[in-house]
Amino acid sequence: MSAAGKIIHRYFHQLIHGCGNAQCSNIHCRSSSSFKYDTTILDDRNKVAAEAIRLSLEHVLLCVDENMIKLHEEKIKINNLSENSLQELINYCKNINNWNLLNKSIEDIFSNRLNLLNNFLKEDFSNNILMNKEFLSTASATPKSFFVHDPRITLDNDEITLDIDAMKRSIKLLCSYEDHISLTIHKSLDILLNQLQYELKSKQHELESDANFFNLFFIIFQLPYLSDPCFLFDIARLFYSILTNLSIDAQAKFVRLVSKYTNNLNDYISHVQQYITLHALRWCSHVQIESDNDEFLSSEPGMKEGVNALRLLFYANLLSSQRDSLEIIETERKNNEKMENELVKRRQRYNDDASDNEGQRENEQKLPNDEN
Repeated sequence: MSAAGKIIHRYFHQLIHGCGNAQCSNIHCRSSSSFKYDTTILDDRNKVAAEAIRLSLEHVLLCVDENMIKLHEEKIKINNLSENSLQELINYCKNINNWNLLNKSIEDIFSNRLNLLNNFLKEDFSNNILMNKEFLSTASATPKSFFVHDPRITLDNDEITLDIDAMKRSIKLLCSYEDHISLTIHKSLDILLNQLQYELKSKQHELESDANFFNLFFIIFQLPYLSDPCFLFDIARLFYSILTNLSIDAQAKFVRLVSKYTNNLNDYISHVQQYITLHALRWCSHVQIESDNDEFLSSEPGMKEGVNALRLLFYANLLSSQRDSLEIIETERKNNEKMENELVKRRQRYNDDASDNEGQRENEQKLPNDEN
């Protein structure tokens, strides 16, 4: 269907079914109490179609279809935020020139740990995750907190449930519309990370043992917003604080995972370097170099989190370096032994030759003396 055909179809739907908004004031919409048409026109679909064409030519106000939005909202809740469903949602928002549904979907997913971490899963994990309900207490309520368990994922191994390539494609698609979603991403991450910070203090073992937990760091590191000045002093700081306050075992697993699975470690490092740079500039703005102030750069709020995060990425970079196999190492060891033995033999031959030459010179010196 052409773009014009889609517009006409929307006018037709608006005349027959309305937009679903009980407060609608559009006289050309069936949902409005001020609907200008005699309802008998609805019995003749040809007349409705002709009127829809006329309205499209006159560019009459076209409502946002609340019924369609509800349908898509329900679909988003059912389906994972896959590349296909995300593209469908974006196309829908483009067609109606309204990004509210995309922003609401982002908020629902990115502001909730369980919703976010149940997305972008590998196929063999998505169908076999066991849900284990536990309870967390808060100051105001006792909401349920869910932790996902799978015997294939432990702190001791290097397995992860995340389909990294699929996640990267979806995040890239999503961030190509950053002008429409950046504020929602900021708001959602603020809610998510504060929730995580609380859980890390109260249920650290359960959280770190969650089969999907480490997916979060790959997803957030993939967001270009981490280097955005609007995110650096709150969202990024909170994120790096959570990362660097994990247990030693969890930090070790993060380092191993990054070294094993990511091929864009430089992007992660760039995020943290940008973070440290802007915090250093902020420190310089309120500390004069010539002053006697004993306030060090390391004391700048947020600097410790950035430095510690960079240290973890440095370890991951070392671990990801190309390492020789045991067979190659053993071959090199044997070759080194052969080389050492050969050097010893050469040195011995050299010493023997030197001794022979010395003896020959002594004999040559004795001959003239004997003749005299």
